[in-house]
Amino acid sequence: MKWTVRKLREQQGSLLHFDTTLELEAAVKHRESSIIHLAPVQVAGYFFAREQEILLHCQASTVVTLPSTRTLSPVPVKLDVPIKERYVYPEYDGEIDEFEETTIVLEHDYIDLEEAVIDSLILNLPMRVVGDDELSAELPSGNDWSVVTEDDYQQRKAKEKTETVDPRFASLKALLNEDNADE
Repeated sequence: MKWTVRKLREQQGSLLHFDTTLELEAAVKHRESSIIHLAPVQVAGYFFAREQEILLHCQASTVVTLPSTRTLSPVPVKLDVPIKERYVYPEYDGEIDEFEETTIVLEHDYIDLEEAVIDSLILNLPMRVVGDDELSAELPSGNDWSVVTEDDYQQRKAKEKTETVDPRFASLKALLNEDNADE
């Protein structure tokens, strides 16, 4: 879904509302191969043109299916992503730190809503995906290997540190034990 800058500038001072559903599964999968499925994306918001900039504020909602980080089984994840972007031409860029919106320099005479939504969805994918049924389930393991949580790893490491005796000091420890037995 594209809007020309000219059309948006004609709305100077007023909001151009939109509420649409976008089919972006193929485009998103092309850019992020770990995605198993992407439901149609519901996008609602507005454009606002002022002076030399165009503002986009919208909310994108969808369900994306990703592989579990524990078992690789499919896990549906609901995403509600706010999108705030500011479009300017290169000569009017100014100070980008002054704005809450992400500043994007226009390379064409149109704004592509689909690209903005795809970028935002990919940037907001979770790093850790665990299904509800996997939270209480036993972690996967096999011959001579197992998946452990960070807490379990730290506990094992601390236990090994206290149980491990340097072999060079083993005979000294035996002497110490003999002295204690004599007293």
